[in-house]
Amino acid sequence: MEIFNKFLQKFPPSGMLRKPTAEELAQFEDRLPAPWLEFWKAYGFGNYGDGMLKVIAPNDYMPNLYTWLGKENPDRIPILMTAFGDMLYYRKLSETAADICLLDIHYRNTEVCAYSLEGLLRFLTVEDVMESMLRKTLFGQAMEQCGTLQPDEIYGFVPALALGGSEAVEYVRKGNAFTYQQLMFEIMTRQNESDDEGEKDPWEDAYEANPQLLERQDGTLLAVFTLTTTTDTILPKEPEKQYVVEEKEIGLWVLVLFDYETEENIGVLPYHQALALLRPWVADERENTLLMRGLSAEEMRQIMASVEGRQ
Repeated sequence: MEIFNKFLQKFPPSGMLRKPTAEELAQFEDRLPAPWLEFWKAYGFGNYGDGMLKVIAPNDYMPNLYTWLGKENPDRIPILMTAFGDMLYYRKLSETAADICLLDIHYRNTEVCAYSLEGLLRFLTVEDVMESMLRKTLFGQAMEQCGTLQPDEIYGFVPALALGGSEAVEYVRKGNAFTYQQLMFEIMTRQNESDDEGEKDPWEDAYEANPQLLERQDGTLLAVFTLTTTTDTILPKEPEKQYVVEEKEIGLWVLVLFDYETEENIGVLPYHQALALLRPWVADERENTLLMRGLSAEEMRQIMASVEGRQ
């Protein structure tokens, strides 16, 4: 069991673990490496490192794995799962060759991680791998925000990354692992079908913002553009060049950040300052316009907080 020493230092057993049954051990006796079955007997199935990794009972997750792979294959056996629902599965290639692959459910990707159990254990304890593949920093933030994981729970992203979510803690939610993996497969399948049908032009469905003009006390006009939560919006890059009012001067251009759900004005910013702050949310741009993807209310509040923090 010496090969597990560093793994157990990085990922100590957490909470209640379930030992394998005699039937489970017999079922996988000739299908998984003997040291892995010995590890099952010594420790068991459940959370390791507070759930950053889970040692899983293969039968619990084989249906999902085979759904993702497209067919049943007894030589493909799920053995580990990350806190974010990605699965590591053992793949027997021949009588003398095998490897361990990662199924990334968020980006619909598979990759080989190691060519032996010992190689996998070394791989998983590399800090860069823990940070990138296991999302170590985000895991810590998610545990603080959402609470610790039960053996059958993972952290997922809402909305899913494929639907515009982000690998940031404000998008993280806790839920059942098996259900979330199924949901992600359905989302990815619909996404691929949509891609096969041809991508729609996102500009076609976006709202094109036009200014509302209000008269100020000094006789000049105030031009107000509105950016509404969750709404893809087309905004002009230089509205002062695109909008002219005869015999009236537009003295101030502003952008209002508006929460559609609560009907709340989250904030008002000078127009060009707002465009600079909104750069990370620009989905596309043309010569005179920008296509902004719909922001959440939380993202709008973060923008306003960053402005207040500089003052």
